[in-house]
Amino acid sequence: MQVSETRQKMNRVQQFRLYLDNTQSLDDVYNLLNQLSSDVLDMYPHIACRTQCNSCCKGTSMPAITPAEWAKVHDYLLRFYTEEQREALITRTREMYNPRKALYWGVHDTIQQPANMDKLRSFREVLTQLTDTQCPMLVNETCSVYMSRPAKCRAHGGFLYVFGEYTQLHACESEVEKMEIKLKEQGSRNVLMPVWNDFEARIVEKFNEPNATSTILPIWLLTHLHKGELIEDAVAEPDFEAFREKDM
Repeated sequence: MQVSETRQKMNRVQQFRLYLDNTQSLDDVYNLLNQLSSDVLDMYPHIACRTQCNSCCKGTSMPAITPAEWAKVHDYLLRFYTEEQREALITRTREMYNPRKALYWGVHDTIQQPANMDKLRSFREVLTQLTDTQCPMLVNETCSVYMSRPAKCRAHGGFLYVFGEYTQLHACESEVEKMEIKLKEQGSRNVLMPVWNDFEARIVEKFNEPNATSTILPIWLLTHLHKGELIEDAVAEPDFEAFREKDM
């Protein structure tokens, strides 16, 4: 990589908040996430998140997404999935959800909690019981909604996540461990990466209604079914409590 090109990438990452403040749509945020992720992965080639890895789609990685992000996925499912693909998606989602309904709603309830250490402990407790699951959009080991994938999926591996006094790589455990080794070899804990929390706040505050509920993709999908088929319009605030009582 040429020096000038590297400097451009570094400058973009350093000024990410300026670029983020200028986003006017969720698509703008997605494009910025894509660009910054590419920049970071070029600067830190040991991070495996560009090499067809799908660890973040399986087990304990179950990102919360906002109504605006779900609307993007919902639109993609209607426009680009065939009827047979939607049928298969609904079937596999139900097969994962029904035996684990309480756990899925445990994740949903934890998402709604204030961001503190109790929330982190709750996540660890419930997610470790979901290690045998995966994102329903993962088909043949590949994201089947890649072009409309949520923001948190786009940020995986190339961003920092701040939780209280702690900061860590927004990635799976194996990538965090690899980064720890690199930092020891480097002799400092300085890294040049954007902060995911700023993007999350921008999406929640700018492109969603106040107090909008975020939840996981399986629950978004199942709350948008009528007579076993995906409804035509995305609903920003489904009656989550009514769906909680149902077997799907």
